[in-house]
Amino acid sequence: MINKFSFENVFSFKESQELSMIASSKKERLFDDSQNYVDKSKDIKTLSTAVLYGANASGKSNLVKVLHQFRNLIFFGNQNLDSREFAIPNFQLDAEKAKLPVQFEVECFWNEKSYRYGFSLLNSGIEEEWLYVKEKRESEVFYRKNQNFTIPAKNKILNELTSKKMVHSKAFLVTIGAQFNDASCAGFLDWINHFNIISGIQDHAYKEYTVRRMKESREFSQKVVELIKFADFGIEDIAVNSIPGKNIKFNVGENSPIEVESGIIDDLMSKRFVINGDGEPELKEFHFGLFESDGTQKFAHIAGPILDVLEKGSVLVIDELDTKLHPELTERLVLMFHNKEINKNHAQLIFTSHNTNLLDAKIFRRDQIFFVEKDSFGASHLYSLADFKKDGKSTRNDENIELNYLKGKYGALPFLGDFDNRLNR
Repeated sequence: MINKFSFENVFSFKESQELSMIASSKKERLFDDSQNYVDKSKDIKTLSTAVLYGANASGKSNLVKVLHQFRNLIFFGNQNLDSREFAIPNFQLDAEKAKLPVQFEVECFWNEKSYRYGFSLLNSGIEEEWLYVKEKRESEVFYRKNQNFTIPAKNKILNELTSKKMVHSKAFLVTIGAQFNDASCAGFLDWINHFNIISGIQDHAYKEYTVRRMKESREFSQKVVELIKFADFGIEDIAVNSIPGKNIKFNVGENSPIEVESGIIDDLMSKRFVINGDGEPELKEFHFGLFESDGTQKFAHIAGPILDVLEKGSVLVIDELDTKLHPELTERLVLMFHNKEINKNHAQLIFTSHNTNLLDAKIFRRDQIFFVEKDSFGASHLYSLADFKKDGKSTRNDENIELNYLKGKYGALPFLGDFDNRLNR
């Protein structure tokens, strides 16, 4: 899971920003918030969910892109090193800042160990890179400044890699170390491998994964059904209908006809009770894509990634979670991560939303609600409701958060100006 993620000079974020999932010391009074965090050590409590609000083009989706960029650089940054530069999306609205490195750092917990990993880089190569691991106390795995490495003697694999000059100036040592079985590097890469980022708008992209998992495991398939029932769609069961496709014949020039065998086409079928001719209820199958609403289809499509995260206790980031979903259904998804009977493995959900119904002091702690707002120079700023102050006063633990947000108390609202008159010009 994530404890903290900080970043600077990337996309629309000019200055250093931090997304902290560590619960503050503030107390909530309107509900029992013990379900809203998971204990992983004696000294900190880590939040299970976080929601981000802001106007269109404020930087909400850019924050998701920042997380995606961080993940992808580690995974794919070591490819074609000599023939390319890094495509770094620096903050471009300040000429001096655009010349400086982007920087990322994450503090995470995985398999009973805490990791702190970060790097800064320019298009030309890696400026700095560091990894620390903590079991009882934090210890350095490596620190790098360009091609100068500081590595404790006990980390023999990393020392050998650097002494033999096997680390390119554009290559991440953490990735190479994992490939050569350094335990600390491999442990962190395993966490990255379980760090999931999906789009709440392009939900059809995840249908194939959900269907495949359902075909592979009856147990997983049953969990999808239970999840659908939990959402109360009136669906009694879901089945995967596999239909062989037809072979295709075509000619290429004057050659003999070529026949291509098509694969299996998998689709979802829902089962609902209907009243038959005798007035008795019976189960009937319906084609999911034809008879179910867009919201129900989206819920089923993203069920696979959600269940995968809940099973493994990993992290799921969703941009625009509430698109196509009724506000109560979005709330049910969030509350799954707040339910320790369902979220047994301490999974986390981080998502962006425009659904202000979720701004409820009975659902979220104040430190779980974040806002993203752009200043007059086009730079995005991230802040939590727990840290927000108005006239020197903090947010009360019993105020109407939704109403105050819509009134503009916390900022992060669109500025429409004289909208109607502009359209009539």
